[in-house]
Amino acid sequence: MESVIDILAARDIDRLRPLWLQLQAHHRRIGSHLEAVAPMRPPEDTWRVRRELYVEWLRSPLTRAFTAGGGDRLLGYAMVRVAESPGSWQWGERVGVLETLVVDTDARGAGIGQGLVSAARDYLAQHGVKVMNISVLAGNDAALRFYEREGAAAFVRTVVMPTGG
Repeated sequence: MESVIDILAARDIDRLRPLWLQLQAHHRRIGSHLEAVAPMRPPEDTWRVRRELYVEWLRSPLTRAFTAGGGDRLLGYAMVRVAESPGSWQWGERVGVLETLVVDTDARGAGIGQGLVSAARDYLAQHGVKVMNISVLAGNDAALRFYEREGAAAFVRTVVMPTGG
């Protein structure tokens, strides 16, 4: 499947909605164990919340939404931003954050995810960023294997628990 990597303009943010909703359906399937902590938001509410974050992040000159397209159709996207680099590791002053990577269900396995991650990595490297943080939902073993094939290494394990409040 032929795709072209491009940068999405902030004004076109709503083009990401269908892919975001696919990702949320996937997370709902693999993240059912998290329902014991809190229920997942309804799909349209997840888009509302994520859209607001995307709009906010895209105000930063170093945030990019990379898209992969085939004709008029988006086949995937990667949202990457730059944050301060706190902590004990010598990663430089800033770190990249891959906030979202999603590939259309019908386009998986065609190298689109690799192309998007490569675009994000190249972009960050051009801006002097040495490391990109990526979060993977527990249970999403296929995504974890993908990132490991791309050179990622396990770093932090985040767990959530109810407070009783």
